[in-house]
Amino acid sequence: MTDAAARPARDRPVLIGAAEMAEIDQAAQRLGLSPDALMESAGAAVADVGQVELGSLAAGLLDPPLSVILCGPGNNGGDGFVIARRMAAAGRRVLVILVGDAGRIGGSAAAHNWAALQAMAAGGSLELFVAPNPDLLLVLRPRLSPATLLVDALLGSGASGPLREPISTAVDLLNAVRTHALAAGRPCSVLAVDTPTRIDMTNGSRSDPVVVADLTVSFHRAKAGFALDKEARRLAGRYFVAPIGIPLEAEEGIVPPDGEYPPSRISQINWEEPVSVEQQRVRPGEGIGAGPGIED
Repeated sequence: MTDAAARPARDRPVLIGAAEMAEIDQAAQRLGLSPDALMESAGAAVADVGQVELGSLAAGLLDPPLSVILCGPGNNGGDGFVIARRMAAAGRRVLVILVGDAGRIGGSAAAHNWAALQAMAAGGSLELFVAPNPDLLLVLRPRLSPATLLVDALLGSGASGPLREPISTAVDLLNAVRTHALAAGRPCSVLAVDTPTRIDMTNGSRSDPVVVADLTVSFHRAKAGFALDKEARRLAGRYFVAPIGIPLEAEEGIVPPDGEYPPSRISQINWEEPVSVEQQRVRPGEGIGAGPGIED
């Protein structure tokens, strides 16, 4: 057992990109963490943030607020399936749209959670739709329009290149629903999973169209692309990092030994100006823990 006092101080700021996160994720799985466990932890963290945001937005609404989760067929969509399951299990009104073909759902973890959503939809706990083409998405627009919370679980860290259909139409639709709601004076927030679709987490470059988020929850560590690019930060909105149970051993050879510890709880990241401890306590986000403040 290593003596804690003999370990090097971990105080060097750390930012990672998409490739480093993929390596860390793979190393965590070699250490014994299953893809299902990682996906469950990620989805649970975003659902917790979503619940807090929804509670804030829903104050004064006459009807129960609607949460719409737009999911791609990959692991980011799998996180969205977990979010939908957990929010519906908490009694929230939830509508899920798989933006793509169900036959293309990738990975066992996403497939397991898709099966659970199908069972919940059959039991009436949530609404579930499949939209493999832009026309079907546009038909569903009236179902999305009343949403108070829109969750972007379309594409994550593994995506690259120009957006393809039906993802591109889904991004336009999500942005339009948010814009129209705010113009009408109705509360509506977009919550992005890991990164808004599609901002590159390594360098901050972005697709056209790109999701405009009000808050983003990334996993394990803050991503370099948002530190490097001011527009990427604006599009991400309030930026949170959530732990998902990855041990430090999974970072060996990727993060320097003196790199700061990853957040141990859901933490809001301040990209530009640090805030005082007093401001930290009242920062928007309510029950969500903020990042470390500074003592003046």
